[in-house]
Amino acid sequence: MHPNSQHAPSAAEHDDFLARCTLHSRADILFQLRAIQKRKLLVNLDLHGSREIVVTSVLAVNEARNTLILDAAPGDALNQNLMSGKGAEFVAQLDGVSISFATGPVTLCEYEKLPALRIALPKSMVRLQRREHFRVQMPIANPVKCIVPSMSADDPDPITAHIVDIGCGGVAIAETGGRLGMETGRILAGCKLLLPETDPIVTTLEVCNSAQIRLHNGAFQTRLGCKFIDLPNDMAARLQRYVMDIERARRNSL
Repeated sequence: MHPNSQHAPSAAEHDDFLARCTLHSRADILFQLRAIQKRKLLVNLDLHGSREIVVTSVLAVNEARNTLILDAAPGDALNQNLMSGKGAEFVAQLDGVSISFATGPVTLCEYEKLPALRIALPKSMVRLQRREHFRVQMPIANPVKCIVPSMSADDPDPITAHIVDIGCGGVAIAETGGRLGMETGRILAGCKLLLPETDPIVTTLEVCNSAQIRLHNGAFQTRLGCKFIDLPNDMAARLQRYVMDIERARRNSL
């Protein structure tokens, strides 16, 4: 079953999906990292157990020493957090594909007479194309809201929907008031995803599919499957962190 379908993947399906998207070949991993370096792409270092994200870049890929050199963070406090021993999550976008791996320990070094960060070359990395991003189910008991701006002058108030599932490529939203409509292909600009413990993510959504579902109480719920349009990099990084946090929590509960 495709990860973006309405079916919620089981733990086994999810693990199998991640396994298929994980690179283990050293040659493949070096190719990806060198492409990120050559194009001077921005890299996010997501600090474990923190809301901070360090934006950096790859300075050098040293195969002989098995190390990756990154530009130092802009501030002593951030560098100290990176070197706390908890490690970070390396996340970059290469031709619309998300590249990520856990860094392990981060140490301070010098590169071309300037401060830099050093990590070990990863033994594996996850490579996810946008259309392959899996979705995580959201809690029913404590719904997470999505605020959709008014779509009609006759109905000027924003629409409060709840998020059914979410991933780095898109989101499914639902509401029972009948205000979302069923038409696909619509562009919903300025939607706010009110994820817990982070600032709202403001994004444009394109409605890809729609359905009406009868609930146990007999009411009808409108559900829209949407993809993100031009999601800014900083918000994409926050969203990816949120999805990873949910996935880590799920794994820890197994």
